[in-house]
Amino acid sequence: MKTRITLALAAVLLGLGAAGCSSSGGTTPPGAEPRPFDGVTHYDEPQRVALHDAEEGLIAACMRGRGFEYRPQPLGTGDHRVDANPYGLLTTAQATGDGFGVISTALNLKPVADPNRDHASDQAWKDALSGTEAHRVTVDLPDGQQFFYNGDSCLSRAGDALYGPDYYRLFNTFQVLSGKVVTGVQADGRFTAAEGRWRDCMSAAHRPAAHLGDPVDTIVQRVRQEGSDPARTHGLIGDELALAEASARCQSQAGLATAVTRAQTDVERTVLGSDQPLLDRLRALRREALARALHPTGAPTAVPSR
Repeated sequence: MKTRITLALAAVLLGLGAAGCSSSGGTTPPGAEPRPFDGVTHYDEPQRVALHDAEEGLIAACMRGRGFEYRPQPLGTGDHRVDANPYGLLTTAQATGDGFGVISTALNLKPVADPNRDHASDQAWKDALSGTEAHRVTVDLPDGQQFFYNGDSCLSRAGDALYGPDYYRLFNTFQVLSGKVVTGVQADGRFTAAEGRWRDCMSAAHRPAAHLGDPVDTIVQRVRQEGSDPARTHGLIGDELALAEASARCQSQAGLATAVTRAQTDVERTVLGSDQPLLDRLRALRREALARALHPTGAPTAVPSR
């Protein structure tokens, strides 16, 4: 049973595990590869775990207030692809240590057992947790997209207590805008020229690829071909590391990170338009949520149960 808020964005499901901020809590750390809006929609794994655990505690408190037991569920870890750069940028250190993160994810990612599965047939329990359609709220986003939530659910009330009541709208708004920035950068002449230099470098290294994502796709396909045999998957690590190191080296020679940074500055300005106050507000809500999760003062934030 899914125990975290999931917001429907068109046909895409956006969970809080993919949301967030950089490790500083405000902007992308110095030296990190560029992300739209300084990584406003990205959390690193320690932050994801801290925020998830804090939210699960708030959900449990809300459910107790309604007379139900809720056992907090741990967040699954080990998915190294969650932190992949949206442009496909890869540093030499990342490539040397973990390749593209494909095989390490395949070997380390394990499903988390649902501690609340015994409530799967209890409709009253599920209504308390997830809310009811009678209290559904639909929120409009840029480009005609939407998400919805049930305002009477313990999931949404715990989320509001941790992040602030406007966080979901702002986060999903900047998920959409970040996607527009990535698309715009990838169409920018500075990016396409740098990718062309990378392509030439990869060909010279006998690692032909048309686009930045192709080497990753190559490893993903090989992992799929190996099926569920961990030993055979483990045997691909050397190939992944070699291909990732070649890609990172060619990215550096091609100046891809610099090209992305320059193009992103211009594209962001166009995409953001007059929405700077919204971005500032999202950054503030994120900092406050991290402060609550990473530096708790004792008693959890009060969550209205009804």
